[in-house]
Amino acid sequence: TSLEKIIYGGRIDNPYDQARLSAFVKHLFSPRSYDKDFALAGGHDEKGEFVPFVKIPDCHNYNGFHSWIVNELKDISSPKFLGLPEDTNLLLQKEQTLNILKVFGKLQAADKDVERANILKRKIPDSHKRRHSITSGQPPWWKRVSTLVGRWMKSIPSKVERLSGEASNALVRALQREISMYSKVHQRVFFDLISANEVFELKAIANNATRAVMNAIGEHDTVPKAWNIRSPGSETMSPSPWMQDFIRRIQCINTIAKTPIQNLGSKPIWLGGLLSPEAFVAASRQEVARTKKCPLDSLILKVTISNSAAPLTDDFIFQGLTIHGAECHQSMLTISDKVMQELPYSHFQWLNLSEFKEDDSNLVTIPVYLTQNRRQFLFEIRLPYDSKYNESVFRKRGTCLTVW
Repeated sequence: TSLEKIIYGGRIDNPYDQARLSAFVKHLFSPRSYDKDFALAGGHDEKGEFVPFVKIPDCHNYNGFHSWIVNELKDISSPKFLGLPEDTNLLLQKEQTLNILKVFGKLQAADKDVERANILKRKIPDSHKRRHSITSGQPPWWKRVSTLVGRWMKSIPSKVERLSGEASNALVRALQREISMYSKVHQRVFFDLISANEVFELKAIANNATRAVMNAIGEHDTVPKAWNIRSPGSETMSPSPWMQDFIRRIQCINTIAKTPIQNLGSKPIWLGGLLSPEAFVAASRQEVARTKKCPLDSLILKVTISNSAAPLTDDFIFQGLTIHGAECHQSMLTISDKVMQELPYSHFQWLNLSEFKEDDSNLVTIPVYLTQNRRQFLFEIRLPYDSKYNESVFRKRGTCLTVW
């Protein structure tokens, strides 16, 4: 306990990070660590067999251990020592590459903006002098943002659909909150796009709010603060990918709103497209408890990963989930060298204790986060794992799910 929570884990406030640390501590600080050829670190091959990477040397004094460290222990720092795939560093490299591309994109856009500004300074025919006198004071990014705004106005849905159903239904209340929040942001975004487009077409003069939106998009290449709906990762997104994601979210919520409430569980739902996916999952539990007339505590969540979108019994089908640190085949967790895997369809079923027939000893608890930065925890699920592995293997690898 001292090693797990004081010496090494004094600053850990996440129970899943704590479980990961505990898995390493229990492996290293055990009586078996005094055995000859004890594996300090290891992994699993394609057949699922354990392969040691670093073994305890056959020595009993300082000189022996010193010689082992200097002469035999390789001077490498492989992610495999932590139970991670060899290409885990690709995640960091991918993040660095995206940041570099974002900077290059800004530089390229700035160069084009300067080039356009220089063109405007050239001699213009008399017939266009009045037009030039109006546009000569425009910032360099004017034309680029004008094109973006025009494109977005053609792509964004004109409205957010309303949901019909009894307010006593927990799912209806959860979806009504989603639609209400999306409607407010949609109105703000749509109004700002119309206002900016009128300014670009020289039909109106920009007020402070419109000017702030145009400057955020054009000069700073950021999402306007009034548009930021919720996502912790959205503040680092550029306007174009943010708008693509927002349009997809509106299309998703409109599809849900048009679906009869009694058929809601029969069609796949993009869980990451909801502003509060954890609230929707909790509402699904409340609705099942109301239908079955049983207490909430008596319901257990069973998750089935399938390639088929065909509904099961009283299930909710979600798509867009990604598993990290493992692979999932036919709802069975296994070890893989892949950093992540996109799951096809996830069927969530709330079952009574009497209906739940899986062996608890063969289930591992996995956290579900909003994004892969793992800053926002949503809920947890339990999945069966291949019996040739130990549960601690998945804890060491930090296995988790993300919805967006």
